[in-house]
Amino acid sequence: MAKRWDVIVIGSGVGGLTAAATLVKAGRRVLVLDRNPHPGGTAYVFSRKGFTFPMGPLGFSTPAVVRQILAELSLDKDLDFRRVHYRIQAFGIDIVASQPFDRLTSTLKKTFPEDAHGTARFFRDMADIIAAMESPQEKDHAALLAQSARTSAAEYLKHNVADWRLQRVLGSLGTHEPYSSTALVAAMWNLMCNQGIWYPAGGLRSFCRRLSQAATQGGNNRQALGELRTSVEVKKILVRHGKASGVVLADGTSLEAEQVISNADFKTTFLKLMAPGDLPDGWQRQLAGAKQTGSIFQVCLGLGAGKVDLSAFSEASRLLYRRAEAEPGASLQAVDWSANEVDPETLANQELELSLLSKEDPALAPEGGHVLAIRTEADHRHFSRFRSAAKTRTPSYKPYKMHLAQALIREAGNVVSGLEDAIEAVDAATPLTFEDQGGRSEGAVAGWSWDYEDATDFEPIELVRTPVRGLFLAGYQAYSNLFIGGVPTAMVSGQKAAQYALMGAAPSAELKIPGATG
Repeated sequence: MAKRWDVIVIGSGVGGLTAAATLVKAGRRVLVLDRNPHPGGTAYVFSRKGFTFPMGPLGFSTPAVVRQILAELSLDKDLDFRRVHYRIQAFGIDIVASQPFDRLTSTLKKTFPEDAHGTARFFRDMADIIAAMESPQEKDHAALLAQSARTSAAEYLKHNVADWRLQRVLGSLGTHEPYSSTALVAAMWNLMCNQGIWYPAGGLRSFCRRLSQAATQGGNNRQALGELRTSVEVKKILVRHGKASGVVLADGTSLEAEQVISNADFKTTFLKLMAPGDLPDGWQRQLAGAKQTGSIFQVCLGLGAGKVDLSAFSEASRLLYRRAEAEPGASLQAVDWSANEVDPETLANQELELSLLSKEDPALAPEGGHVLAIRTEADHRHFSRFRSAAKTRTPSYKPYKMHLAQALIREAGNVVSGLEDAIEAVDAATPLTFEDQGGRSEGAVAGWSWDYEDATDFEPIELVRTPVRGLFLAGYQAYSNLFIGGVPTAMVSGQKAAQYALMGAAPSAELKIPGATG
């Protein structure tokens, strides 16, 4: 007789592994399935010519949350996080952004003396909003949070700061025009300056292995309660009489379970793994129109020892860089993603995030070498025409993406002298890569839309429960926003999904996804 599991977890990302580990510790029989040959989802890594490159997150914020969950799972032994810092170099600005508010205010006042008053007011207001978020139940705090959620950052900054460059830095923590609410901007500055961005000792691969081991532990009788099967693809979630009852694999095998936790994103879970008749009326339509964040184009470089000038990273291992020196108020040329091929130089003139990952983790490279990741925004629809079938591309795909990658490398060479001559390994990834390899619909890298028009709540809305009894969601999309960051949000959602499974929680009655169309 086939083994029946208490819970089947679809996907071994950080959220799925946290859910499985929590359930195994509670004595439940858990099976984790992942279509990839490795655990960890997008938090894992891959290798090229002896260099180790990232598939997704480059660190995490809110370390206290991460530490607490790992401690509850007895996974906090020999745990060490290292803080990483961010520098903004653009439009004639050169600052370390990950400083305490008082020091950052002083730095920006010197750079923008005419906006000294507005800068000071901005960080006072950010501090007030952050304090309100810590105790939102208080009447005055609730009112402030509601107001900040209704106020666009662009409108707020327009009335308080004159210099267009400063508006961008304060409103996007970079070089973009402000696009979100004032409440979300406050949350992002809190993560950058107060909570910090951190990197685990041993890297994210070690982090994922730690969770994987907890998800496959045995019970008191030493019989394995948790099992992880990689390279196994789920094709369908079984639903009987409105209740999740297992899964069907790509080879046609059916596996039974009392409950199912999906670590796939919402669109994959409900639009690909479930039949239309298994969902309430309107859910499929709402999910199909729900807006997500954009995707990225990534170039990872393995650099030889002693062949490149990395002084640009002396103060911070992460650099937000943009070359353009536009006139005040001028619009920077945007990439025409509707074109058959985008102009590589225009792409390279977007904001580039340059991350010297080997500064925190020398083991990513051979002795003396370095790993540098370059990222910029990219449009999924533009690259979708290169998909010839599932996980396959047309012949023109690779030459095109490498042509774009070379433009980003040349641009990065303006701040990293000797870069091109130091390259020993290179890998380029498009939104299709993040969709196929990372399981992220449309290659979205940061969950639901952060745009002001779509995200109007100051508190994250929990989306762990679903309208299907016995089916729960875990992962970075299981909350309406990432106020505490992607990795901790995924871990919290996995813990919550496990708790709901343990208590047999009732299904949800409504959908509150940001930007969903009804």
